[in-house]
Amino acid sequence: MTASLSATLEGQVILVTGSTRGIGRATVEAAAARGATVAVHGRELAQVEAVCGEIGSESVLPLAADFDDPANAAALVEQVVERCGRIDGLVNNAGGGRPVAFRGLDLDSWRATQRVNLESTFAASRAAYKVMRKAKGGSIVNMASLAAHGPGAWMGADYAASKAGMVSLTRSLALEAARFGVRCNAVSPGFIETDMTTELSEDQRQRLRVPLGRLGTPAEVAACAVFLLSSESSYVTGQVIHVNGGLSMYG
Repeated sequence: MTASLSATLEGQVILVTGSTRGIGRATVEAAAARGATVAVHGRELAQVEAVCGEIGSESVLPLAADFDDPANAAALVEQVVERCGRIDGLVNNAGGGRPVAFRGLDLDSWRATQRVNLESTFAASRAAYKVMRKAKGGSIVNMASLAAHGPGAWMGADYAASKAGMVSLTRSLALEAARFGVRCNAVSPGFIETDMTTELSEDQRQRLRVPLGRLGTPAEVAACAVFLLSSESSYVTGQVIHVNGGLSMYG
């Protein structure tokens, strides 16, 4: 899937959290190519600046924040508004997790996952929504996961629960924000060629039984995010779009 070049983001200011690699970086590159000014986020400013240099666009803005404290996610949005005067789009992509058995989870690790994946999404979305509501427009895209819609067989229960929470948050915000012209949607990727899937053996990949017969690419997920950020999806809100090669058909 390739986002149509007609999905212009000319003149918009967009923040993509967790965007130094993988899906986040692909989303930055796709949005910048369509005319947006894009804030790139990571934990370490030096790394973010290096990524911005590699992207080689004058329309990318490097910012750093540690989402172990969700309040930093709200502060990041405020920083974008302070520097750019506005925020038109937010992609909540920052997050993480690891495969772990339920019996191996403890409360501290559970809470750490919720802070980075779910609470930071809430904090950033709330800060962006306040600005977008006054502007009478904007689009928030939450990067959920296939794990949000089932038992999270390949990831821990903490990860699956955090992503399910993101889906619920998406719909709750979409309902409230609609009357102010602000849209909120989610993307649920399946198995994508990122750092999280590099350790999958060929046998494991075959056992996934992806109907399309392969893992997805970050660019294919980014194309969906760009669509949801653009005016081409102006009548779409409160939705979850699955980008998983057909895996969700198995239920």
